[in-house]
Amino acid sequence: MSLQLPSNPFGARIKGRRTELRLSQRALASRAGLDYTYLSKIENGRLEHTPSIRAIQGLARELQLDELELMDLAHKVPAVFESITRDREALRFFRRATETVRSPDQWRALTDYLDRTQPREELK
Repeated sequence: MSLQLPSNPFGARIKGRRTELRLSQRALASRAGLDYTYLSKIENGRLEHTPSIRAIQGLARELQLDELELMDLAHKVPAVFESITRDREALRFFRRATETVRSPDQWRALTDYLDRTQPREELK
């Protein structure tokens, strides 16, 4: 009988990308503003809590990874947003919207447009 370790998709993603970029743990930790022992615990699934948002953002920046993808893997995304973070087209839509829309009036206009093109009853 073999012992199965708990899944660690967040740590595996970090370690995989770090090795792709040929960075040591110390180098990545330094660039991301983390202690290398903290990074080691993340990669090996030994962190006693979920990584901080600041740590996730630093790792995403330095590893050139999607911050929302990492937040989802680290279980830092509120449940209401999980379906968005796991759908590439939804992410693309929201990224594009946040790049384009600059005011509450523009958000309202976008929502009104969506309501006109597909009534809410059809979305259910």
